[in-house]
Amino acid sequence: MPLNIDFLQILLHMLNFVILAGGLTFLLFKPVNRFLEQRREQFAQTEKKNLEDAEENEKLRAEYEQKLKDADTEIAEKKKSAEKECADVSAQYIKEAREKAARIILKAENEAEERKGHILESAQAEIGELVVSATQKLLSNTASPERDSALYDEFIRLAGNSAEREGRE
Repeated sequence: MPLNIDFLQILLHMLNFVILAGGLTFLLFKPVNRFLEQRREQFAQTEKKNLEDAEENEKLRAEYEQKLKDADTEIAEKKKSAEKECADVSAQYIKEAREKAARIILKAENEAEERKGHILESAQAEIGELVVSATQKLLSNTASPERDSALYDEFIRLAGNSAEREGRE
């Protein structure tokens, strides 16, 4: 053996190395690869789940926005309805107030007509009394032209005063 090299020793070392490499591969490399593959799958599943969650969140956000729009629309409709109802109620109050005012005016006109009738009746009664009084005076006193003229003047004056009172009332 030249250089003190033993080929058998080298072959045994190589065999030991192959056995060691095979054992390490069997004991370490395959479980480590299996562990790494499981981690890759776990990360892939986590990523897939995150994507699904993101899609679900997007759907929920879109649904929420749609519900907000629907709520805004409903609020606007209810507001319009309330405004219309308010306008209807106010129109009804105005209508009732106008009807009441018309009834009050009609009542006042009727009362004025009644007063006018009473005034005319009392004026006619007064005129009648004046005529009777004047006639009695004419018949009771001796007739003379001065006396007749004075009675006529008094009658006209009394009738004028009565007419002025009626005009004031």
